[in-house]
This record gives sequence, structure tokens and C-alpha cells, in this order.
Amino acid sequence: MLHRYKVGQILELRSAPRHSNRPAGTCEVINCLPHESGPVLYRVKSWNERIERVVEEVDLTPSETSKSASSETERVFDIAISKK
Repeated sequence: MLHRYKVGQILELRSAPRHSNRPAGTCEVINCLPHESGPVLYRVKSWNERIERVVEEVDLTPSETSKSASSETERVFDIAISKK
């Protein structure tokens, strides 16, 4: 199976089933993980968390959010830190 999504692509992550603390929200693909069998996996970084997660492709959907929106938010945050 091939990976449907590419590194750097912005996606929407579905919330996890019960017994998990994974929230839904916008995320970016950090890496497409190799596999021989089983589900297609990705390492993603949520815009709402500091950690990266490994998720199955079925938990991801295309997003209408652009990467530039996150870049602008990061720049504002960097400015606020540098003024201290």
C-alpha cells in the first residue's frame, strides 16, 4: 500500500476511540512510516499539542487549513518570547 498523504501536508486528525486522550484537530504530517503489512501509519504533529503521535491513515482526513496560518501564529509567538 502507498501512503495517501505527504510529509508537510496539513490534515485533520479524528479523535481517538474511548480509552485514549488523543484530541481531534489540525495536524501536520512529519513522516510517512514504512510498513510491510497492516495499517498505513504516519507520524503527525498536532497544532494543539507539543508532542508527535503515530496514527493510522484512516484517522486522517484532508484539511482546508493552510500551512501559512500556522506559520503566522508561530511568528507572533516568537516575537512575544523575544521581547521578554
